[in-house]
Amino acid sequence: MQKSELISIIVPVYNLEEEVSKCLLSLILQKYKNFEAIIVDDGSTDNSLEKCLELAKKDSRFLVFHTKNKGLSAARNYGISKSHGKYLAFVDGDDYIDPDFLRTLHSSIIQSGSDIAVAGYTEISENKTQVFTPKTEILSGRNATIRLLVHQENMEVLIWNKLYKKSLFRGIRFPVGKNHEDNFTTFQLLSKAKKVSYIQKSVYNYIHRKNSITSTEKTLERLKAKLSSAKEAKRIFRLKAKDSRLYSAAKYSELLAFFQFIDFSIKNKIPRKYFNTFRKKVLKSKKQFLNNPYTDFKRKNYIRLLSSTNGFLYFIFRKII
Repeated sequence: MQKSELISIIVPVYNLEEEVSKCLLSLILQKYKNFEAIIVDDGSTDNSLEKCLELAKKDSRFLVFHTKNKGLSAARNYGISKSHGKYLAFVDGDDYIDPDFLRTLHSSIIQSGSDIAVAGYTEISENKTQVFTPKTEILSGRNATIRLLVHQENMEVLIWNKLYKKSLFRGIRFPVGKNHEDNFTTFQLLSKAKKVSYIQKSVYNYIHRKNSITSTEKTLERLKAKLSSAKEAKRIFRLKAKDSRLYSAAKYSELLAFFQFIDFSIKNKIPRKYFNTFRKKVLKSKKQFLNNPYTDFKRKNYIRLLSSTNGFLYFIFRKII
């Protein structure tokens, strides 16, 4: 395999002494052999670093770095800075990949001439296992970006079910200090790609674990990230005046974020105050949203229902359905 085809796998690790060995062993089992694993221990306080160093002694492709704890984004960014490959992949230290992960994604890029390859993934939790796969197709980077903004499916947003040409990361890094960092990064990478290929196959295994954060806090955290990323997309694509479709898609993603705040407040999953706050935001830009080419018939009717006194008709409608 040519040196130019080296793949760098970025693996952030933080206090994963029970999980990281399985993750790293799944890298060793890759059928595509020409890779380097950039393992970034993000200031772990358990034995994670020792576990990583132990495996690194057995495989020269493993490069282990220890940094101060700055979070997932900083660890990924550090890994990118230490990488040498033409391509980048990301594997979280508590997940693991199928033996065909690299070979499947790399083959798709080579055969299609794409800059990003997207595969499916399997979500594993205590009670169930779910498989998510896209349909096999090739899109322009522009259309892939629009689809992400308009439909916001996890398949599009997630960073770790993909392989990227490293050159796409010039000028793009993960936002340090923000949660759900994929929301802020993936749409930018897709927009820089000429072509994106999709593979109807699951090759990544995401382990869904419970944490100490409450359901309300977790929901608010996710909703705020979606809203912030929509605003960032608007800012970026507003500057690209020659492509109004990207800006319209970003503006529509902001509308979707507004409605998520509204709907989750109706479901009592977040405080009721968010209903009025975001209802006002929708109505303030009502004309823009109604004229947006991506606002479908259903969403236009939702906006009209929100226009009733205190949004009463929309509130009742959503309660019923």
